[in-house]
Amino acid sequence: MNEDFNFLRELKRRGEEIIFSEKKGRMMLLSELWDRSNSEIMQKISSEYGIDSREKFNAFKEKYNLTDY
Repeated sequence: MNEDFNFLRELKRRGEEIIFSEKKGRMMLLSELWDRSNSEIMQKISSEYGIDSREKFNAFKEKYNLTDY
């Protein structure tokens, strides 16, 4: 998790918004709507940590404090 956590944390520091997409069934960056360069890694992280529902996303976000930077 350390590498993934650091990646997500750096994205938050850069102002990225991490959200859950019901349509995709995974965690995604809001910027993926116009820039898909990080889509593959967000799919990988979502899959690795079993984030396939809003409830799991919220639990993950709180556990790793991805809300405030």
